[in-house]
Amino acid sequence: MSAFAAMSLLIVIVPSMVMAQYLTVGADQVKDLMTGGKKAALIDVRSPEEYLAGHIPGAVNIPADRITAEKNRLPRDKSVPLIFYCRGVG
Repeated sequence: MSAFAAMSLLIVIVPSMVMAQYLTVGADQVKDLMTGGKKAALIDVRSPEEYLAGHIPGAVNIPADRITAEKNRLPRDKSVPLIFYCRGVG
């Protein structure tokens, strides 16, 4: 099973001038986005231990409870979609 298939994914689409749009997408959609040369940031919101055990190549580990504290690690370019992923519910 590929790293893409093993994760639940949530993508935050490019923020508009008014508000950001949030979509839930599947692994195939994210894989197509990433392999298609599109610019996007992958954020693995699992624990550091889970991240070290295996993650999608190029992903940055920022645990969910640390997103606000570590927002400086997110791209400054607000046109870059942010893809947050975890292991899934349960």
